[in-house]
Order: sequence, then structure tokens, then C-alpha cells
Amino acid sequence: METQDGFDFAAPVKSYPSNSIGIYDMMGNVWEITSDYLNVNYYASLDQKTIHQNPTGSEKSYNPNNPNEVEHVIKGGSFLCHAYYCASFRISARMGNVEKSSSDHVGFRTVVTPEMLQKE
Repeated sequence: METQDGFDFAAPVKSYPSNSIGIYDMMGNVWEITSDYLNVNYYASLDQKTIHQNPTGSEKSYNPNNPNEVEHVIKGGSFLCHAYYCASFRISARMGNVEKSSSDHVGFRTVVTPEMLQKE
């Protein structure tokens, strides 16, 4: 069954326009798994009087709803999300995903700087 956007599942990279700073696919194609551990207490533990630029995240995973599993932060939503039933369908949302889980709607982002490209 073809969906409204013409893709049954994940769309190919760059199927839609980039955001205002030239980054593609930040929301809605697949959940982006990150290297950060999900720790529900992490941000509350930071000093609120200090500006934290690019915090590296918790050193360990902690989710009281899933205490025996290691979870990483996933962001951005997937093609399975819809505004009516996916409460975290926004770039700033943070949810957990079990480390040993696999799915066709979770992926990862690689980062390449201009300097890295020049070395090739």
C-alpha cells in the first residue's frame, strides 16, 4: 500500500528539501539512534546555573520503566509516526530504544566535515 508521500516505508535520503541550515531528514523518516544513553535523571542532575553547550550525556543508561536494559536516545520520529498519535514527533523529543533492538524505522546519522572530505 503506497502512502501519501509515495513511499511504503523509509524514503531515500534527500527525498525532501533540507532544513534552513542544509541538513536533510531531521524528522519523520526513521528514528535517529544516538550514542547518548537514555537516563531520565540526566538533565535534572545538571547545574541549572551553568550554560551547557553540547552536553555529552549520561555515562550510563537509566530508565525506571525498563531497569534491566541498556537504552540509547532516539530522536526525530519515523514514517510510522503521525501527529495524531505520536507524542514525540518533533526534533527535540528524546525517547529510549533498547540497545539490542532492531527495526526498519530506526537508523543512524553519519557526520562528515569539509576537512574530512578534503583528505580523500
